[in-house]
Amino acid sequence: MIEQVEVLIVGAGFGGLAMAHELDRIGIRDYCIVEKAGSVGGTWRDNTYPGAACDVPSHLYSLSFAPNPNWSRLFPRQAEIRAHVEAISQPLIDRGKIRFGWTLASLAWQPDRQRWIATNAAGECIEARHVVAAMGGLHVPNWPDIPGRETFAGASCHTARWEHGIDVAGKRVGVIGTGTSAIQVIPELAKVAGRLHVFQRTPVWVLPRPDLPLPRWLQRLFAWIPPLRLAVRGAVYLQLEALSLALLKPRTAFWARWLARRQLRTQVPDAARRASLTPNYPIGCKRIALSNDFYPALMQSHVDLETSAIAAIEPEGVRLSDGRLVELDVLVYATGFRPMDVLSNVQVQGEDGTNLSDYWRDRPVTANGIAVPGFPNLFFLLGPNTALGHNSVLYMIESQARHIAQLMSDARDAGKHRIRATSSAETAFMREIDAAFPGTAWAGGCTSWYVDKRGHNIALWVGPSLAYRWRLRHARRRDYTLD
Repeated sequence: MIEQVEVLIVGAGFGGLAMAHELDRIGIRDYCIVEKAGSVGGTWRDNTYPGAACDVPSHLYSLSFAPNPNWSRLFPRQAEIRAHVEAISQPLIDRGKIRFGWTLASLAWQPDRQRWIATNAAGECIEARHVVAAMGGLHVPNWPDIPGRETFAGASCHTARWEHGIDVAGKRVGVIGTGTSAIQVIPELAKVAGRLHVFQRTPVWVLPRPDLPLPRWLQRLFAWIPPLRLAVRGAVYLQLEALSLALLKPRTAFWARWLARRQLRTQVPDAARRASLTPNYPIGCKRIALSNDFYPALMQSHVDLETSAIAAIEPEGVRLSDGRLVELDVLVYATGFRPMDVLSNVQVQGEDGTNLSDYWRDRPVTANGIAVPGFPNLFFLLGPNTALGHNSVLYMIESQARHIAQLMSDARDAGKHRIRATSSAETAFMREIDAAFPGTAWAGGCTSWYVDKRGHNIALWVGPSLAYRWRLRHARRRDYTLD
């Protein structure tokens, strides 16, 4: 007998928890969260590399319905974020709402029953009227296409799959990449490695990280006076929202460029090394990194910055394009994620038999970043073109979860069973995304996960996050049909 639920939520990270909260709010209790792993946490469960932390201040990187007055730092570390997610998910676990070790393998729409059949890797099935995909994007490793990668004789791992059993103390360690994950892990590895080689393809803009511990008296004050915590949250949000102007109009980002260049000039006195670390693209084209210790780590005598291209990986180490072999004991891939691959191993078949992978073959397209025509009652949290380059994605997640819940409420109140995004809504949304993208910092010519090989923006919402929430408030009756 196939289990039946009203709503199936896939993923028990921040997105899945936000969706569950919204369903409880509108009175839908018949839902289930399935999670492939054995615990909650999503991104913050999977990314456990040394130095892992969030680049959004803690009081903003919190779900609005679960404020945490006890953050120990202005910028939260991985372990503290994971503990926070575990704490807010415990009531759902106690209610039996989360099922662990359930890996989604396929979704198939049943036209006769107007419901989805979700099947896991073990062949178990759940039938649901609605499905919300809340798998997140920053956990599928991006393995670089380098010849000989499998031949390396030493220990190796990706930052998104950190091997805590690897001993790096006193060893010759190589790190491929200088993105945001690399900038966090490199200073930690520099503390213990005998020799550290950093392989840089493209330098990144690095701004100071204004991190500091939050004393206990201040934590108690946040707990006693909730409006104070809300004021801090609001102030941080507005500060980061103002950054969107600099990314939309790169000429206005002079202050950010000045801060980044000042830090580079102050922390890297060597002119040649400084030139190697200076980006030649607009600030914000790649994700801006925040760090106070990345440049000082590179200036240590046992740390080498390698700027020659990697030709191949060999058993003994990394062969560079200039012919040199950099011998290594440990190799770390800090090469980021593949956010659009979270559904790559899931077969999704819509109402006319179309596979989502075929529909998205040229480019992932949606209505409002949430729904796809021809795939009724299927919704995405942080779907294509709803990630941010300047603010907290939790704001976007909560905007979407509220929107999806209200759609379900509308359908319930009207006695309808199908919620379908219209093709015109999809066309209008993608046209607006494409029209806004040229001239922004993100379109500045760099290589990033925001943009595909054809130059299409496949990841980012182009504009203030407040504008996205406003859009969703007015989209329910315009962009969907209920039948």
